[in-house]
Amino acid sequence: MYLWCNFGLFAAIAIGWVGAIIHLSGHAPLGLVSLGIGIALGAALSALAATLRVAGKKQLIIGTIALALVAVVAQHAWLYRDFRRQWHEARAQSPHVAMFRPETPWTPGEYFHRELSPQRVALWCVDAAFITAAATGVVVVRQRKRQ
Repeated sequence: MYLWCNFGLFAAIAIGWVGAIIHLSGHAPLGLVSLGIGIALGAALSALAATLRVAGKKQLIIGTIALALVAVVAQHAWLYRDFRRQWHEARAQSPHVAMFRPETPWTPGEYFHRELSPQRVALWCVDAAFITAAATGVVVVRQRKRQ
């Protein structure tokens, strides 16, 4: 189970990165990307479980839920990283922006505080729920087929 968690952590972070790239592309239909990310994560985790012969359905489900939440956090971390890149590019390209913007971008706390609105919180929660439900669903279905 220890190896599964470690490899699953890498998979969750990588899949969170892919999700962030899709969201940044501007072609991210509401819900579909979240379901796709969850399905990809569930497929990766169940393939890892089969390869590493992980037993214990309850542990696998709890681990999948935890790793799905890691994927959600990773996705937002990658988006914050891109925000920082855009901040520096805007300062470098425009003297007007450089005059009125601080030299360093907002901290993660400031960034999320400024991005926080009831609509966005609801969207983030739905996104997390879809990813978690899809990943867990795939793992449960593939676990049943494996037994």
